[in-house]
Amino acid sequence: MNNKSARPATTPFGSASWIWPHDHRWDLHNAYVLFRREFVLDHVPRRAPLFITADQSYQLYLNGAFVTRGPARGFQSHWPYDEIDVARWLVPGRNVLAVRAHHPGLSNFQYRSESYAGLLVHARWGRTRLQTDATWKCRPQPGIRRDTVQNSHQMFAQEHYDARAGLADWMDVDCDDRDWRSPVLWPQGNLPWTGMEPRGIPQLFEEAGRPGRVIGIGEGDCQPGWTDTRNVYLLRQEEDHTHRAAGTAAALDGAPDPRVPVGLEAAGLDVPATGENKFRSYLIDTGRPVVGSYAVQVGGARGGETIDIVYVEDVDFVRLEPRMQFPDSSRVTCSTRLVCRAGRTTHRYYHPFGFRYAMLTVRHSTGPLHIALHLHRTGYPVERKGAFRSSDAVLERIWETCAWSQQNCMLDAYVDTPWREQAQWWGDARVQAWNTFHLSGDPRLFARGIRQIGAQTTADGVTYGHAPTMAHNCVLPDFTLIWIITQWDYYWQTGDLTPFKEQRPVIARALEYFARHTGPHGLVEYDPRYWLFLDWTDLFKDGAPTVYNLWLLLALERLADLHRLTRDATEATKCARWAARLRKNLRPLLNERGLLRDGIDRRGRIVTGTSPHAQTLALMAGLAPAAAPTMERFLLDYLRDESGHRARPSAYWITYVYAVLAERGHGAAVLTHLRPRWEPMCAYGSTFEIFGESGAFAASRSHAWSAHPLFHLMQIVGGVRQTAPAWKTVRFAPVFHGEHGGCTVPTSRGAITSAWQRHGDAIEVTLDLPRGVTAEVHLPGIKPHRVTGRQMWTVTEAAG
Repeated sequence: MNNKSARPATTPFGSASWIWPHDHRWDLHNAYVLFRREFVLDHVPRRAPLFITADQSYQLYLNGAFVTRGPARGFQSHWPYDEIDVARWLVPGRNVLAVRAHHPGLSNFQYRSESYAGLLVHARWGRTRLQTDATWKCRPQPGIRRDTVQNSHQMFAQEHYDARAGLADWMDVDCDDRDWRSPVLWPQGNLPWTGMEPRGIPQLFEEAGRPGRVIGIGEGDCQPGWTDTRNVYLLRQEEDHTHRAAGTAAALDGAPDPRVPVGLEAAGLDVPATGENKFRSYLIDTGRPVVGSYAVQVGGARGGETIDIVYVEDVDFVRLEPRMQFPDSSRVTCSTRLVCRAGRTTHRYYHPFGFRYAMLTVRHSTGPLHIALHLHRTGYPVERKGAFRSSDAVLERIWETCAWSQQNCMLDAYVDTPWREQAQWWGDARVQAWNTFHLSGDPRLFARGIRQIGAQTTADGVTYGHAPTMAHNCVLPDFTLIWIITQWDYYWQTGDLTPFKEQRPVIARALEYFARHTGPHGLVEYDPRYWLFLDWTDLFKDGAPTVYNLWLLLALERLADLHRLTRDATEATKCARWAARLRKNLRPLLNERGLLRDGIDRRGRIVTGTSPHAQTLALMAGLAPAAAPTMERFLLDYLRDESGHRARPSAYWITYVYAVLAERGHGAAVLTHLRPRWEPMCAYGSTFEIFGESGAFAASRSHAWSAHPLFHLMQIVGGVRQTAPAWKTVRFAPVFHGEHGGCTVPTSRGAITSAWQRHGDAIEVTLDLPRGVTAEVHLPGIKPHRVTGRQMWTVTEAAG
């Protein structure tokens, strides 16, 4: 315990120490800990910056009020901290800062445990100084069941809280903490937290949302052993979880609603006694998918009544039955439990879930209860600046559904889904960044993700598919190539080369891996130790896959460009020469029709398949200009009829097909394919992980990798497409679908706004460009030309 590591010079935490109720490395599994620190203020400062972090996480309260949660996910070698202005929560005189901290005691798809836990706080406002030291009070949170199962392979454990043993007022000013203990200290700068960094992104928003409406009611007998279950989800799955229709939907949020059935008061639920070892169940619909968790208030309890909540994405509406299929591939068990104390019980759950439906189950009540739910939504604070307008109401609904899906998949990182994983998958993140650039223009989450993916690699230089993570089965070399390309994407959006400069050593090691795995034919080969993803479809992946090598080609050529921009001629030449050799070695895979075949097998034979993926990336790379018209026709034929293809691009990968065709003037064909596939998602309220049914696979209905119509619609109908770094130039070529359309695209230079409206045979078109942006205009009947500022045209389609 005598680690003498020097404290980092840049720390904002002064002489604060990491604190925990006991040895920082002991008894950490699913540990919740409460901290308190009282202080007195002569007056409230205008600004009151407070620096705070915890490993793994914290929730901060001041004078009984919830303030924020944090920190952002990260690595202990450069652990993130938060700076929060807490002035609005302070009062003159006595104040109490309270923290609920959590450590899972294990790693998952968003956290890598170093088996040490701690809280670190510092603030100085005039003569007032707060810092974590021996003056704080702390204790493990009583009432928490520690041995619950995880909510999935990828997430944290179920939260089961017995309020009979808990502390109702632990965060309040007047809580009696005289029997709380002093903490154990661990110095700053010691392992594992040898470095600190600002989170680099805003604090997550915290918002009270409508908790939903009751759509079904059920009851039944509790399964034997229900009091001791570690897995509320499985318990509820094995019980009868069908419901009868509630009649008219019942409000749960306190709004007056004369349609509420008898017994379901608008201020909450008046629940009749269930009887011993029996339950009453309420199926709740939030209206569209949300990210957050409930706080539960219960009145009238005698003590021991139990309230279980199961969070799901889908419901069988014939039986009003949540779709539950444990054990599915992710072992999804998203659920919580509250055991009531006598009288009034209030509890706010810690971990957020992505869900649309919740099943609230009241057990073992011998008298009536009054239950109120409060939904606490959370997520990245997206400032919507982008917009899409169309006379086609379906397209507008698709755009809004995609925008909502994207927002739900932005937490402290881009996450694939807020439901079963909440993991920063990087193939997904590339698409999500394009969405974000058109929705808000904010690049900060993308920059942070680029750095995090680069911070976790295998010994031979391959990045993990997501990070931070313990998922050693999720090393995806193709996502490493996509990560390399996203250095260019970030530069293209912002004009900033900083992330690329920082990541050059990681990129160099990754390139060494691909060089070592290049076969005698000059193509990179599949490495069976790792997961070559490419897409959720039947693509050729053994031997030397064409799609894999095309990603390498695109990555090398983008790297050559980036090295030139940073004046590194040597590295630029290396990448360019490797790319040229790769081009040469891929061209023999063209068949007699001019289509690119899908690879070379282990015996050196060219496989016969010609996937849409290979043609798409070949067009993006300009691999065979003479064959480009054939490849275009192939992809257009695919959009018209997918039935003859084994390797069908997924709801994720189709974005690349759409992009390459729309850029080549086939936006109308993209709209024809897109509209019927995304319209069904609108009724649900978010975009799906896959097209069609998933079978036994736990596919999500809240995946932003398929929210890409957000930017495709803006580029096609709105007509605005970026053509130079930092939006210096754009191409303006709207597809006149419907009676009117347009978009607003946020950029660092200001908003670009387009609009068009039919008037008989004429179409009036306007384009507003901010200072510093030039547009190349392509409109029917008008010679292509370049413009700045505000412009108006009147055109006719017939002229085109």
